[in-house]
Amino acid sequence: MEPFRRAFIRFLLECEALRFGDFTTKSGRKSPYFINTGMIRTGMQLARMGDFYAHTIEHHFGDSVDNLYGPAYKGIPLAVASAAALHRLYNRDFGVSFNRKEAKDHGEGGTIVGQPYDRPTRVLIVEDVITAGTSVRETMELMKSFPNAKIEGLVVSVDRMEKVGDSPLSALQQVQEEYGIRTVPIVTIDDLMGALEDRSIRKLFPIPDGQIERMKAYREQYGAKA
Repeated sequence: MEPFRRAFIRFLLECEALRFGDFTTKSGRKSPYFINTGMIRTGMQLARMGDFYAHTIEHHFGDSVDNLYGPAYKGIPLAVASAAALHRLYNRDFGVSFNRKEAKDHGEGGTIVGQPYDRPTRVLIVEDVITAGTSVRETMELMKSFPNAKIEGLVVSVDRMEKVGDSPLSALQQVQEEYGIRTVPIVTIDDLMGALEDRSIRKLFPIPDGQIERMKAYREQYGAKA
């Protein structure tokens, strides 16, 4: 595994954004792990998170996008931190936009805050973790109201690589196939499990006994093909 991905997994553990236990996902499945980017909540943590996203965006999308869109709510700080890091690290000045959960009927009004889509704009969706792809589909539906906004891709922190419903495809694979956009995770669940097997990681962080085996069993039961 490349050092960049290993560093990101270690960062998730340091922030306690990668958690172990018994969790129920939106699909109703009982998961032995959970990714909560809401635990990334200090200036230093957000700056580092932005760095990881910026590296991924620069490597996979470069100058093929103009705007970072963060779906409310967790996508908002991720888009802002990523844009700031892209400017600081790569001298790229991306616009940032996000949606309101409810349209504003006073002041400037509307459903979009930040860079307006009043001219042709190449948009990259910045999300935390998607399990079923619901928020992405909501974003794609919303963007129909903005014909100047062309969705080019999606970046997420972790790809859980889970099948959705009866489909053999993961949520990211479905989104890519359904909308014809590029979907890129910073790391995958396979990366996570590989890192947790590393003794140097296990010495630094309290990994529950049998945790990797539970994650592998969950992946075997619900996982999509890589």
